[in-house]
Amino acid sequence: MARTITMAATAAALVLTLVLPIYPDGITPLIAAFFGLCGVGGLFGLADRRARYELAIMAPWAAALIIGVIVGSMHNGESQQAVEDALPYGLFVIGLVCGRGSARPRWLLQVLLWVCVADSVVSIASMESYGAGVRSTFTYYKITAGLPLVGLYAAAVLRETPTSPEHRRARLVLHLAFVATLVAAIILSVTRGMLIGWILGVVVAAYVRKPSQALMGLTVLLLAVTVWSSAFTEIGTEYLRFGQESTIEGRFREVESAWEGFVAAPFFGQGLGALVDVDGFHKAFVHNLAAYQLWKFGIAGTALLAVPLLALARELGGTQRRLRAQALGGAAAVLAYLVTCAAYKTYYLVWILGAVVGISLSYFEQHRAARARGPGEVRAAPRPQR
Repeated sequence: MARTITMAATAAALVLTLVLPIYPDGITPLIAAFFGLCGVGGLFGLADRRARYELAIMAPWAAALIIGVIVGSMHNGESQQAVEDALPYGLFVIGLVCGRGSARPRWLLQVLLWVCVADSVVSIASMESYGAGVRSTFTYYKITAGLPLVGLYAAAVLRETPTSPEHRRARLVLHLAFVATLVAAIILSVTRGMLIGWILGVVVAAYVRKPSQALMGLTVLLLAVTVWSSAFTEIGTEYLRFGQESTIEGRFREVESAWEGFVAAPFFGQGLGALVDVDGFHKAFVHNLAAYQLWKFGIAGTALLAVPLLALARELGGTQRRLRAQALGGAAAVLAYLVTCAAYKTYYLVWILGAVVGISLSYFEQHRAARARGPGEVRAAPRPQR
């Protein structure tokens, strides 16, 4: 019963993200409802032993946040900003518990895919024109959360794990339509970080799955770039805004300022609630996840944050190579994007990422159990021992 409630709350929260503002101005009723659904899902998710195990793995994050708050207060950081800085980490953990403690992980992956596709459709449909230099982000800021990358991962996993050969053939057209929509959203957003993340994710997934073929394909791509370098340069200038240096320079100044704060206190950083002055503005974040972590948490806090993620990655050890490839490729895509933007501060995105990790671990476990039983439809995973 608890797993079913968790599943329902998680699915409802996923759907609700479609109407949530990416830049909220206070706690609105919709945001309060989202937090409420996350809380219900996390609370009932803890009834599952596996969810409690994942929560124990994430314990170092609690230590990192406590240290960050203490260090921030010592550096005269703002207390309200410290709470806002800690919120994404808590939401990720809650999402992880929701995903791991839910029943029917395959169904949740399907809900997630539909949400990501709907988000992409709204982004494309909101564009006033499709000429050169026009970006979907001008009319739909939510696309900058990067959900197309999450949707491509969900589509790949579902495609790799059909319930039957007939199911794979019947859903081919729908799968191609979903992938085309998500890729179109990435291209029309003209977001360099998202495009780089998508390409990197494809390369990593291909390399983990079949290293020789991935290296051969990469060699062919490099030769093509060399031969048609002038054409690619023109595309980069017109499409990827290579000639517009103001945005890139501004982000480099952000990273430089954050780096100076890290160098001043390399072990513990400046703490949660710290602000940095960039071009006359006081900013609580920078467009680079790595620089942000070192600036706020220092080496010690960053290590505490990294260890649980490595432990989660180790749980993929018994998973099929093709699914492990998709998981690592999806992680590489999202991390590459977060290193180039500030989406790691998007409250509903970090919860979704945590939920995706939890759902994936449950689904991979279920898939292994189904393969051990022999060919046939994927059934529910056995109940955990209490």
